[in-house]
Amino acid sequence: MGSASSSEEASTPAGKDAVANGDGPPKVKEDDGKLDVEAFSNYKDENPIMPNAVEDGYPKVSPPPKKKADIFTEDDMPEPDTHAHSIKPEPNPMLDALVNDLTSPFSSDIIKVRAIFVWIGLQPFSMMRYPLKLNPKSTMGYLKRMALGNLSYAELFTVMCRMAKIPCVMVSGVAKSNVYEIGDEDVDNLRNMWNAVYVKGGWRLVFPLWGLKAIAGRSTGSHPGRDIALKGDALKEMILDAINEYYFLTDPSEFIFRCMPDEENWQLIKSPYTKTKFVSVPLLRPKFFEYGLKLQAGSQEGIILCEEGLCEVRINYSKTYVQLLPVLLYYDRENGGEHTKEDRHTAVIIEGDVVRFVMRLPKGGVYKLQILDIYSAWVCSFKVICVEPSDMGPFPVEAELGFGPYGDLKQTVGLEAKSHLNGMEVIHTNQEVEFVFSRARPMEFMAELVHNEIWEEDLADCVSFKSDMGQLVVKVKIDIKGEFVLMIHAKDVGSKDDFDNVVNYLLILKEPKKKKPGEEEEKETVFSGMDQKVLKSLGLEKVVNKGKGNDAAKNEEDDRKRKENITKMKNMSKPLTKEQKRAQELASLKKALTAAIDSRNIDQLERAIEDSKTYPELQEQVHEAEAKYTALQKMRKHSSQVMDMAQSTISEIHRYKEPTTAIHEVMKATFLLLGENEKSTGGIRPSKSVKDWMHVQNLLRKTGTGSVIGRVKKFDALAVPLKTAKRVLAILEPYDRYEVTDASAGAGTFYIWASNIANDVVAIHT
Repeated sequence: MGSASSSEEASTPAGKDAVANGDGPPKVKEDDGKLDVEAFSNYKDENPIMPNAVEDGYPKVSPPPKKKADIFTEDDMPEPDTHAHSIKPEPNPMLDALVNDLTSPFSSDIIKVRAIFVWIGLQPFSMMRYPLKLNPKSTMGYLKRMALGNLSYAELFTVMCRMAKIPCVMVSGVAKSNVYEIGDEDVDNLRNMWNAVYVKGGWRLVFPLWGLKAIAGRSTGSHPGRDIALKGDALKEMILDAINEYYFLTDPSEFIFRCMPDEENWQLIKSPYTKTKFVSVPLLRPKFFEYGLKLQAGSQEGIILCEEGLCEVRINYSKTYVQLLPVLLYYDRENGGEHTKEDRHTAVIIEGDVVRFVMRLPKGGVYKLQILDIYSAWVCSFKVICVEPSDMGPFPVEAELGFGPYGDLKQTVGLEAKSHLNGMEVIHTNQEVEFVFSRARPMEFMAELVHNEIWEEDLADCVSFKSDMGQLVVKVKIDIKGEFVLMIHAKDVGSKDDFDNVVNYLLILKEPKKKKPGEEEEKETVFSGMDQKVLKSLGLEKVVNKGKGNDAAKNEEDDRKRKENITKMKNMSKPLTKEQKRAQELASLKKALTAAIDSRNIDQLERAIEDSKTYPELQEQVHEAEAKYTALQKMRKHSSQVMDMAQSTISEIHRYKEPTTAIHEVMKATFLLLGENEKSTGGIRPSKSVKDWMHVQNLLRKTGTGSVIGRVKKFDALAVPLKTAKRVLAILEPYDRYEVTDASAGAGTFYIWASNIANDVVAIHT
């Protein structure tokens, strides 16, 4: 769903056999059932909607008094959404009559707007057949104009809202699509249109194009009066199966990070952005705001100037904890502009409700820091420019969980940190330190120390632990200064599976400061004796040097060097020519698209399709990616009920000592899809079979990423062999969902999931 063409209006002249017919289109000789481009090409509205223009009597343009969450919630959606599905377009009624049918059941203006928004998204206008004699102002006439690219989403939304007597304005401006790079000042190719609608006592923002596409983030190119038009067989619309809710009534304070209107007043914020600020802020995706994240002071610039290869970004959690994963990419200008990933050069340090992304840049140049969620969905992005690289080397490990006790540690594995609450700890050599946790359930533990140059086996004597009386105590005593990582792993008692990493700490070992004879006792701090580079890499240098005397000459030299470095960095960040940029973008996007298709990761596919769809050279690969995206999206929907299951429901299933045959068979089918064996294998390490209920119970007891819910989240349905899918259907065939659900609600959910997935796999192969 979604288009990538420009939005030029159709300009084919009417044929010589065409005759004007009042307000309607010229007549044609015959109707071949296809879109009649010629008949509608010359039609123009008598009073076209002008961008940014208000009508007489509209309320004053000002920021809305309340947030979206205060005026519209999920509970408000079902009634207008269901009603919108019931209203079908007809060839004869005029659009105003349809709008009346669509909105008259509701008294609330915001619910009326919702019904209009959803109805537009449901119309597969480029796949519809249109009658020969058609008034452009009829419902079908408007949809036909949409299909021909003569009418935009924003225009149709404006027309329908105004017919419903709701103030609505079409706003023109710049919208950062996914080909945008932070700092690009040439944004003329990012023109787009969205809407401002007045509901609940305030002007609110709606972006129909991005909200009603399965894949959002398109640009319109250089045509300021249109959003994307739809042309050609490759640009067919599909019936809407999902709405990007973020772009319905988006809060202006968030919207401005992505979209900037031509007229300042339509920013709808108290302190309007300048163009300079707009192109220099971080690129924040809807997920950033949906997770309740917030940039901390010092991390609000999208371009980070890094003088000595050491810098960081800080993000605050204003809601519940979300696991975030950093990806540091080096932009190699000398070798075709390819991005290469720099592993272990970014550490995620958790400090309560703050997470720090500390970077050590191994070479000078331009970098991109992308921050993803656990499902690989892109959350935000920063540009990092470095002149002098860091000589500190990589961190000992690239811990996916980060460093420090994360927010849901207690919920996921039953541990709660009692002694060390931050992810980075500074300790003395030969000092024994105890990391204390309360323990809510019995588990087996393992602890290890990791160093860049020392084998873990050689550090085994430096770490020990004891687990009893509802407590876990990990003791560390290291006699070497340097940087270490303490990794704590766990698994269920009696499980034969590998340990899962559950929490990590970044340890900085320093030697105690020795007092010289006659030297006055200096107050010892945790920073005493630490290398300045280590301090700087961890963001502690300013804290240590606070209040110390400064040498004027040294400060002047430092200022001079800093100015030189900033000049160099700004020169490095100068944009490439349009031709160079397009060539590099094309090469990079082609590589990313190929990787996404091979990965079959739905979020990776979505990003690759978003980025690549505007390039005609990539259309064949885009179509292949879209086919896989559609299949995976359908299969992800099947998984949603499983992922929403409570752990207590899983526990209810594995507590059965002797389950009914139906329950056992359903869980056997489930684990066959997840890659388990139906038959035991021989050899030195024989594998167990899901025919054994005890083995199924052990699989159900697993927690974390190895749990059944965790495995469903990572499940790749396209990798399931056809033979396995057919076997699953054969296992489930004797039963129905009601029989299974009556026996166990949890097993019923797995029955629905397994049968849907297996049927989809069979359909794909046939």
